[in-house]
Amino acid sequence: MVGEPNGSLSAADIAARRPAAAGRDSLYARLASRPEVAGAILLAVMAIFLSAATPTFLSQENVLWVLYSFAVIGLASIGMLLVLAAGDIDLSIGAQIGLAAIIAGRIVFHHPETPDVLVFGASIASGMFFGLINGIIVTKFKFNAFIATLATGYIGRGVIVIISESRNFTGFSDDLSFVGQGRILGIPNLVLILFVLAVFWTWVLRRTVFGKYLFAIGGNASAARLSGVPVDRIRMLAFVLCGAMGALAGFLLACRLGVAEQTIGVGYEMEAVAGAVIGGVSIFGGIGSVLGVVIGSAAMAVIRNGLVLLQIGAMWQLLATGSIIVAAVSIDGIRRKIRG
Repeated sequence: MVGEPNGSLSAADIAARRPAAAGRDSLYARLASRPEVAGAILLAVMAIFLSAATPTFLSQENVLWVLYSFAVIGLASIGMLLVLAAGDIDLSIGAQIGLAAIIAGRIVFHHPETPDVLVFGASIASGMFFGLINGIIVTKFKFNAFIATLATGYIGRGVIVIISESRNFTGFSDDLSFVGQGRILGIPNLVLILFVLAVFWTWVLRRTVFGKYLFAIGGNASAARLSGVPVDRIRMLAFVLCGAMGALAGFLLACRLGVAEQTIGVGYEMEAVAGAVIGGVSIFGGIGSVLGVVIGSAAMAVIRNGLVLLQIGAMWQLLATGSIIVAAVSIDGIRRKIRG
């Protein structure tokens, strides 16, 4: 305007700029409020770092290794999401993975004539039964989920040793091997299965009564119960479905490896928890999304692969996984305090 110093702004200019600034602030606020963002940032940072640190990271063979690992962790982490959303946890999911794999391996080894669909069904049924036991112990006998599933996980490992006869089982059919090892349009079948189930579970959690009840229980179980929500029934169903997802991960892992051994699934309980919490799932319940779990699982697979490529020892890998979980839970706690 005439008579104003150079560089000064009129009231009209300031008013015009306010909506743009408000829009930017609103965008930043929305991004900051999304629990998945931290996992996405971690994934991007790790991918960039490993690409620069080791040329092997972007090789075709290594990328496939990461994708296979991502798929198995992702399936287990989605199962973990179901129980975490309700305010519970399932530390027996590693044993569920191993039990499903051993059952499938034992059947194809001793009874090779068994139809593949029955092998698959037996594996999934084992996980669902495992989950049902967990659900009964937690909801009917009122055991703490952490203690209960930690105990059943050890029991499950003992059952695996007995069933495995201390041997490795081979003999998976060509069709089962294709499911675990094959690719369609260059994309591993396991990843395609993960994506299909991710879409399915997104719909379930967002659009169905079960999904709404699940998060309501995790947010405030007492209020949900007073509102008429069948709290114990929903929590039990969450454990059963978690068992099904864990069993699916174990079955597909055995198909991928072409062998079922008693150590399959060891340590996956922590990776499933890490994949979930990195993706923004609250360890306290009531918050989480399948998208976040997929992102968190991808980050976990990249981290796991990076530690191997950088020749980090096994003990340090465990330390790294534990540290990541602690950091993610701490961030979740801070976020909850900010929300009030």
